[in-house]
Amino acid sequence: MSVISGDAVSSVRDSEDKEVLDECMKVLRELFKEQEVPEPVNFFITHWSKDMWSQMSYSFVKTGGSGEAYDILAEDVQGKVFFAGEATNRHFPQTVTGAYLSGVREASKMAAM
Repeated sequence: MSVISGDAVSSVRDSEDKEVLDECMKVLRELFKEQEVPEPVNFFITHWSKDMWSQMSYSFVKTGGSGEAYDILAEDVQGKVFFAGEATNRHFPQTVTGAYLSGVREASKMAAM
């Protein structure tokens, strides 16, 4: 998995998927010069900057932050409204794993009611 962020986003925003893949493979092969880096069996490239629902958003803790915000965002509202998503999982933020586990966590809370 690779995440393209910062100034690099603008360099691939309008690129075709195969062009993005080729650039990533070029970087990998430069990093691992002593090894053969095979072509991927498959690949999937998201285009968050073009997604009207996300606009490249994900959670992060600013420098000096504690991560407590993740716990606060995960608090339910009077046992009636529950929140899940990677931004509510302090241990696995910015990941599909964090999003999935937070869903399991909230489903467990609801099932226990």
